[in-house]
Amino acid sequence: MRVSVAFVLHLLSIGVLTTTLLAGFILDRKLRREPDIRLKLYTAGIAKIVGLLSPLSAILLLLTGIANIHNRFLGSTSQWYSEGWLVAKIILYAVMVFNGMIYGPSLIRGRLKLIRSLDEQTAPKNADTLIRSLNKQITLFYAVQTLLFLFILYISVFGTAKHPGVI
Repeated sequence: MRVSVAFVLHLLSIGVLTTTLLAGFILDRKLRREPDIRLKLYTAGIAKIVGLLSPLSAILLLLTGIANIHNRFLGSTSQWYSEGWLVAKIILYAVMVFNGMIYGPSLIRGRLKLIRSLDEQTAPKNADTLIRSLNKQITLFYAVQTLLFLFILYISVFGTAKHPGVI
């Protein structure tokens, strides 16, 4: 059995995406528990660096996924969109990427802006309430991203066809 390079890179990209999800969640929890504003800002800086891996893994997953689809249907008479599990996986992946591109960064930037204003002592009077609200939204964001990721993994493992990475 031979395995394509695209398949191995796809697996590595899944590892990077898993790492960014898990590290982001852990750093978010650490940021919430931290009483010192300076350490909150430091933790947010680390989370921002870890968050930069997310677009990299999304692009690499997209490119290697296309290569895997090409490998799977190379010389086949059937079309890729005839595989329901593959179409469902692509749709869930698109939802996950758009959710990660739109909602995650805006929520995290909003919270960081409030934390900076607390540090500079220019925060609004209801800053604690706003931060708690953003924290709840960020928790929901991580829960949705994790569920989408787990659904994608489930579909990938229990899809109805031979895995695209094996030639």
